[in-house]
Amino acid sequence: MKKYAVVLLFLAVFGGLIFYRMKESEPTMANGPAVDELVVRTVSPVVRRFTETVSFAANVEPEETAAVVAKVPGRTVLTVVVDEGDMVKKGQTLATLDDSLLRQQIVQAEAAMGKAATYAATVRSDFKRIESLYQEDVVSRQQFERMEGESKVAARQVEEARAALNQLKITLGYHTLEAPVDGVVMARNVDPGDTAAQMPAFVISRQENVTVSGGVPERRYPQVKVGQSVEVGLDAFPGEVFEGVVSRIAPSLDPATRTGKVEVSLPSQGRIMPGMFARVTLLLGEREGLALPMEAVGRMAGASESICYVVSSDIALLRKISTGLEQEGFVEVTDGVDVDDIVIAERSDKLRDGVRVKVADR
Repeated sequence: MKKYAVVLLFLAVFGGLIFYRMKESEPTMANGPAVDELVVRTVSPVVRRFTETVSFAANVEPEETAAVVAKVPGRTVLTVVVDEGDMVKKGQTLATLDDSLLRQQIVQAEAAMGKAATYAATVRSDFKRIESLYQEDVVSRQQFERMEGESKVAARQVEEARAALNQLKITLGYHTLEAPVDGVVMARNVDPGDTAAQMPAFVISRQENVTVSGGVPERRYPQVKVGQSVEVGLDAFPGEVFEGVVSRIAPSLDPATRTGKVEVSLPSQGRIMPGMFARVTLLLGEREGLALPMEAVGRMAGASESICYVVSSDIALLRKISTGLEQEGFVEVTDGVDVDDIVIAERSDKLRDGVRVKVADR
């Protein structure tokens, strides 16, 4: 019996020691949060001003171009004195055409005019003499009228010869191709020895302003107005923002893309060149609304709905929300939260509806 009593006493003492150790190792609220609590940071919705914008990207184009076409096709190009990229002034010579045949015609026309003028002077002198004799009744009225008619014909021939000569001189000017405007040579399509054709020999673009055109989605298109301010960024000038205005709006949408073409004009400032890549941002309006940091907003798995988690009585509650614009790290919340709500600041895989949480900043 004593042997059994000793064994029972040993088991009682050893079991009590194990129970004491287990109790000692259990976490308590005094030492820290319970194991099923998730520590979170929280934020409150704030009122922010949101700028509504729409953007598109496209290449810079010249606002105004002028094609230079030879008015006397078939002539040989003698000289070309400019190249693509050259700056030119209005009236500056771009190229010359062979005018040797025309100059021969001008010489002949000048001779013909001189001959006509000499003949007209002779006839006019004879007419004055006949006119005096007619007034003295020395010659008949028939002779007077015949001489008067010859004088008028001779004078008309002089005018016709002069007009023909002037036209040839005008045509001579066509053999020099000149810049119609101040600008830059965008295209040169002729070389010495070519035969001038009825196609642009040069294309000149004005440099004061340039344009950028792009498509705006149908939903935003009614908000775009001529004269509206825009911001333009260029890859060639990182970090710089250029100001422009909407200069033209297409009267109809592209049925394939459901977008409308918008043309933006901006000063070139002598820096912005056609062909540069630009990103255009149209400012459609501003409004104030509740906002949450983007990190606080997520989406339900397999759904397109936006969600956040609101803390109530140390419980995380899933809240479906409606969102709008995104700007500077914040999301506009149009429905689903109030300004007094306490929202969990960061998404986590451990967050679930109904999970007990402890707010770190409390």
